[in-house]
Amino acid sequence: MINRKRRVISGLLSGALGLSAVAQEPAAPAKSDEPAAPAKSDEPAAPAKPAEDPFKAPANVAAAPEGAEKSESGLASMVLKKGTGSVKPSASDTVKVHYTGWKASDGEMFDSSLRRGQPAEFALNQVIKGWTEGVQLMVVGEKRRFWIPSDLAYGDEGRVAGALTFDVELLEIVKAPEPPKDLVAPADALTTDSGLKSQILQEGEGDAMPSAEDVVTVHFSGWKADGEFLTSTRNQPAPAQFKVGELNLKGWIEGLQLMKKGEKRRFWIPGELAFGKEGEAPEGAPAGDLVFDFELIDFRAIPKPPPPPRAADAPENVAAAPEDAAKTESGIPFIVLKAGEGEESPKDGDLVKINFNGWDTNGAAVGSNKQMGQPMSLNLAQSPITGWVDLLKGMKKGESRRAWIPEAMTFPEKRPGAPEGALTFDLELVEFATPPPAPETPADVSAVPEDATKLESGLAYKVLKKGDGTKKPGPTDRVKVHYAGWQASDGRLFDNSIQRDELFEVNMQGGVIKGWLEGLKVMVEGEKTRFWIPADMAYGDTPPRPGGPSGMLVFDIEVFEIITPEPPKKIEAVTPPIQVDPPKANEDPAAEPKAAE
Repeated sequence: MINRKRRVISGLLSGALGLSAVAQEPAAPAKSDEPAAPAKSDEPAAPAKPAEDPFKAPANVAAAPEGAEKSESGLASMVLKKGTGSVKPSASDTVKVHYTGWKASDGEMFDSSLRRGQPAEFALNQVIKGWTEGVQLMVVGEKRRFWIPSDLAYGDEGRVAGALTFDVELLEIVKAPEPPKDLVAPADALTTDSGLKSQILQEGEGDAMPSAEDVVTVHFSGWKADGEFLTSTRNQPAPAQFKVGELNLKGWIEGLQLMKKGEKRRFWIPGELAFGKEGEAPEGAPAGDLVFDFELIDFRAIPKPPPPPRAADAPENVAAAPEDAAKTESGIPFIVLKAGEGEESPKDGDLVKINFNGWDTNGAAVGSNKQMGQPMSLNLAQSPITGWVDLLKGMKKGESRRAWIPEAMTFPEKRPGAPEGALTFDLELVEFATPPPAPETPADVSAVPEDATKLESGLAYKVLKKGDGTKKPGPTDRVKVHYAGWQASDGRLFDNSIQRDELFEVNMQGGVIKGWLEGLKVMVEGEKTRFWIPADMAYGDTPPRPGGPSGMLVFDIEVFEIITPEPPKKIEAVTPPIQVDPPKANEDPAAEPKAAE
């Protein structure tokens, strides 16, 4: 029942921080000292009635009966069991419920907390609209059946599409924290250079404060600038725990590093340090300024693993450039290992093919194209390492250089696991050329057309060019393709293999998004197909990295080759003959051995 468009808040502020409910052990059946009474011999035992299936669709699953309550939104409901409470939840409250849901179209049961043996707990402002509206009609102890139209559920596309029917029992209401009176920072609030404002509500202890590398244990509650409740750990089974530097909100990263253990502090976070200003925030995320109360319960450093060993091929001067090294315009020191040919050098946006080996300042390997078995194709406008661009634009075809790249010019975005510090690279420019033009954005990028084929998963596709093959990829095959991908929300081309002039190889066992794995299964060699991939089969509603793709994605994929691995050869087992020494004369082989004298 979670609303996909509202996952941003729950995912970034709750679920992504490990705030999952604690599973409860089911109650053990009561024991009895009394033996069961035997059936009378003169009366046949009555046949046991089969237990009613609690997950079977109700008879009225397809539509609400005449006597059901109906709201202006189209939601219909009927009380199955009266409650014992008198208070009804608000949209900002957290509720604990048991529920079972069926598709109205065919009665398929698609989800149930009863089957898991554990109630569900969530904030009412983070679920589908039909639940947000409907559960607010209930009191504790009440059980109600809801008939929810598709526009109040998940829409008409996807695995759980169309009208839905739910039985919901309300077990508990946890009221949301009241918003603070000072939703606007007071004049005496502490203000950082970034614009983050805060005020200490309770002093902490000691002088130590967490760093971006530390793991913190915190409680927090958040509101929009108008007082609308967002989320809180106070109604969760446990506080949140996460690494500071891996958060998505700049205001959180900066603010937590100002706190001491035991401290409580209120933060007024400007939109640019949160999810973005109005019109800039991701769909479903709260835009504009936010207010958060934090309690820093504890923090600890994560021990760093020992550095990796020095690579056998690391150069002697890997740690620092020699004094006579030349420098690029941006100041990167380098030496020429092999001269190139001609007078031309790559320009901005050119497609280059390179060989590379990289090491950190301790000589540990950080990357190489050797394992690829061929040069790496790269558009200079999309270089993963900033310093490479400056170097390659000064090189000639066939030239090799060793360069010492400062950390500020390595990876523009530090992802988890990326090598830290300055890096040294041996680069060889194999060749370069002006890339093909970028693929044009399709006219139907924003929505699935009527003539597209739709699968139960929500994936839709349309064949653009028929293939000449008959074989479709199997679960262990590899598929070589050209592709282009656009973001459906704005038509932005975010990735393509066309301009790299290099086929992309997909392993059908994984390594790509779900939409690709399912889509490729319907294709044959030579075929070109357009896919509309829903967010839950791509990268979700939140970009995996700043500027990355999110929401529904559209891909044009053309299959060039399907490679089926050779089956393993059968190896015949060979058992070597076993040498057995015959017993000596006058020796009984079955006799007990004599003890040594």
